[in-house]
Amino acid sequence: MDKSLLKEARKHGTPIYPVSLYEITCPADAPLLDLHWHDELELLLVTEGTAVFRVDLQDYELQAGEAIFVNSGELHSGYVVGDKPCSFEAVVFHSSLFSSGSIDYLFDRYISPVLEGRYEVPAHLRREPGPSMELLAMLDQLFEAYRNEQAASELTIKGLLFNIVAKLVSLGKPSVRVKPEQEGFRIERLKTVIEYIEQNYAEPIPLQKLAELARMSESYFCRFFKRMTTKSPIEYMNSYRVQQAASRLRQSDAKIMEVALDVGFNSLSYFNTVFRQRFGCTPREYRSRLQENA
Repeated sequence: MDKSLLKEARKHGTPIYPVSLYEITCPADAPLLDLHWHDELELLLVTEGTAVFRVDLQDYELQAGEAIFVNSGELHSGYVVGDKPCSFEAVVFHSSLFSSGSIDYLFDRYISPVLEGRYEVPAHLRREPGPSMELLAMLDQLFEAYRNEQAASELTIKGLLFNIVAKLVSLGKPSVRVKPEQEGFRIERLKTVIEYIEQNYAEPIPLQKLAELARMSESYFCRFFKRMTTKSPIEYMNSYRVQQAASRLRQSDAKIMEVALDVGFNSLSYFNTVFRQRFGCTPREYRSRLQENA
């Protein structure tokens, strides 16, 4: 499988400064972070509410003020817990930030083992006295430098990322177990299915086809997909389709029905229903809000 086809399409930073920062707020009844992966590493800091983030097959519940580290290539998603909105800040950065050239002793000694899974660093940073709080304080400084557009903020952010990763490495340990072959195989099967959905979402996608790609019976595949993603295959496909629809609504003046057909919906009423479930409004209302805020 060509994993590059499955990756999140968004570009994070530039080749000379491979760092991007994001601020996201989500109401209680909407998905917080859809399933995806990318080559970059990521740190997410919850600033409001409570959320559960899934990284590969592990779930982490984060309260406001806590953070999570996502390694390169790991599938991750998130959803809001409770009836209150949730907000988080994220910094996404490529490992090339830590490399100084073709031969880099420090990169090979400290960064490569983390990227390759030979060295484990803490994933869940809790608000507890000690090293975890020190890491959270550095993350706060990083996002403050970004929000306030401090002079030479890029240098500040880069320096803090070096310190954060160094601290994570100092708290880590050699991996005591290699990811079980069966677990890794399941994740690769899931990536194959998601890749197919992302390439063919505009066309009808029978469950039987997805089950064949995963080399499972249809009933077992549905249980497998739900266990791995917390969504049924239909829910995931609909969610991905309306994400693509929202992008078209933002970027074009195409009619609503045309957008619905373009992303794989044959029924306008069903499209409106699924879109409202995902975004809390109809496609027409969504476009009107965009125009009002322009």
